[in-house]
Amino acid sequence: MKPILFSFGGIHLYSYGLCIALGVLLSIFLMKRRAAKEGFPGTEEVLDLSFMVLVWGFLGARLFYVVQNFSYYAAKPFKFFAVWEGGLIFYGGAISAFLGLWLMARKKKWPFWKTLDFLAPYGALTHAFGRIGCFMNGCCFGKACDLPWAVRFPEIPYAVHPTQLYEAFYDILLFAFLIARRKRIRFEGEISLLYLLLYGIGRYLIEFVREPGWMWMGLTSNQWLSIAIMIAAFIVFQFRRRKGSSR
Repeated sequence: MKPILFSFGGIHLYSYGLCIALGVLLSIFLMKRRAAKEGFPGTEEVLDLSFMVLVWGFLGARLFYVVQNFSYYAAKPFKFFAVWEGGLIFYGGAISAFLGLWLMARKKKWPFWKTLDFLAPYGALTHAFGRIGCFMNGCCFGKACDLPWAVRFPEIPYAVHPTQLYEAFYDILLFAFLIARRKRIRFEGEISLLYLLLYGIGRYLIEFVREPGWMWMGLTSNQWLSIAIMIAAFIVFQFRRRKGSSR
């Protein structure tokens, strides 16, 4: 764990922020290459799309985290802006980024599902980098375990599951699968809905070995969100598949 990579005077380079920046830059590079090859969206519009989704996603992810830890931030409101310490929740970011993307697609007159399909694999890739940043920052760790790959963080006296790396590995596999799948899609929306469905499954399972936050009926808040998103994604997937096959 190394939250601060190095310092120069009063300026710090945080590993969490650097990992997210690297993920964003790599995703933009790959999206521009794909846009140039496929003609959608325009290569210059990739930056606009990335900026819109990044801003909306970042705000939603941070707000969701603050709400889940409201008592802490109510006592220390200025900590709301200390994002370099970690504290972004994927589902909050996904929901708000979805809304931002819908608004942009509407403004640009882009097909919404086609735009979402274009973006989805790179969301998984960027998320993988973000989880590596979580690992280096020492947040979002798992429950105590004595497995050979268990890790120790300075603030806890026992070894734990490196759930950040579990999710990073899963997201990279998901990125590779979605990229391969896009060459044989049957309807618009298939890639993005598979992303939501498969990510939901992975996140639901990983939550069993993560340190739990708010829980209800034996499941964490993120597991309940995973279930809701999986059900919604499955229903919409089936609807769009049947709609596409009826044409």
